[in-house]
Amino acid sequence: MIIRKAKIKDFLKISKLDREAWGENAHADFVPDGEHVWRLWVEYAIVYCAEEKKNIIGVILAFPTKNISEYFLHKIFIDYQFRQQEIGKKLFHQLCNELDKKKFNCSLTTAPNNEAMKKLCKTFNFNEINFIKSYYRKEEDRLFYTRKFITKQSNE
Repeated sequence: MIIRKAKIKDFLKISKLDREAWGENAHADFVPDGEHVWRLWVEYAIVYCAEEKKNIIGVILAFPTKNISEYFLHKIFIDYQFRQQEIGKKLFHQLCNELDKKKFNCSLTTAPNNEAMKKLCKTFNFNEINFIKSYYRKEEDRLFYTRKFITKQSNE
């Protein structure tokens, strides 16, 4: 398996995987992001994908915010049959490395019961946790995390 930057030609495959992965969400009756927005994100945001035998099996997406030095991690999803193989961790690692090089902070929200995401947040130094009641709708609370970029130390 390889982790690589997504290419414009990948947007249809990514959109398909997004729809499939979203189907497992507790609020799957709401429409996921469509092909149009994935086309734009792949070109203008930071999108990495995990690829196995020319199939995209995982994706992470972060886009710039109004704050010039911050990105927002909007999505990470893994094909169901490839979960529990630390692909999400590898995607997080790629994204965080790029953001650190660019000296950008990163924020995200997640469902309070999303233990896998909370574990990734801890592993990659996302903190400053805030609980936000009814973030989307009355029954949809969120945790808000922020990660400050990490300056790599030189061994000189």
